[in-house]
Amino acid sequence: MATQAIVVGEYGGPEVLELSPTEVRLPGPGEIRVDVEAVGVNFKDIYQRTGVSAPEVPFVPGLEGAGRVERLGEGVTALAVGQRVAWVDAPGSYAGQVVLPAERGIPVPDPVPTDVAAAALAQGVTAHFLTHSTYPVKAGESVLIHAAAGGTGLLLVQLAKHLGARVVATVSTEEKEKLARGAGADEVIRYDGLSSARTSAEVRRLTGGQGVDVVFDGVGAAPVARPRRRPSPPTGAVRCGAVRAAMARPGNRPRGPPSSARRPQRRVRPS
Repeated sequence: MATQAIVVGEYGGPEVLELSPTEVRLPGPGEIRVDVEAVGVNFKDIYQRTGVSAPEVPFVPGLEGAGRVERLGEGVTALAVGQRVAWVDAPGSYAGQVVLPAERGIPVPDPVPTDVAAAALAQGVTAHFLTHSTYPVKAGESVLIHAAAGGTGLLLVQLAKHLGARVVATVSTEEKEKLARGAGADEVIRYDGLSSARTSAEVRRLTGGQGVDVVFDGVGAAPVARPRRRPSPPTGAVRCGAVRAAMARPGNRPRGPPSSARRPQRRVRPS
């Protein structure tokens, strides 16, 4: 079936994105074909477009979206034609239609707008995993969140507050400070122009000299204040992105895909 898709024919800036007709195959066993109504835009899309971490060209970018099931593949019984679903990790989502495994089609509740469903999954799954599995945040703990006004950062702030933590957020502008406070941050540090040492000193001042139990760093090159050291519970620093490091490549020059595509770092560094 013919549809329209955004195609990257060569690595580069936004100008390489072209709207082109493309054919969408029928769904196979265990798959669904969806009429796309909204797509999420993620930093990984920029990595791919510029060639930092990308499939071979030409390709259709995009990994998450939302829409209505248009056709069911053999054996699919949990979903129905016409049902609204959202998904994540389905390559080629910048298109009018996309085929994906039925198990990745998440039913969207009626009160949730389609565009919200399309934009929430990749960052929402990441934030939930970080606060519940990578470092299970507990009530009464202090949490430091770098890049707190980004998509994942704002969700981290909300989840940490929901779990009963005290949240110290770092941002780079006044507008972002308002966003972080609006999401529930107890304290906000503007780190533009601050060294790592001064940022750490400000964290210590805001926490009465105690420091924090965990640091969530979604930037990778931000002034990082380390978690406090104490025997129990274990403290940690979780690096869940490297946006600034990636954009700091000289000229941010595009290059071909590496031998193995690498996702942004998500690791725990116990202190």
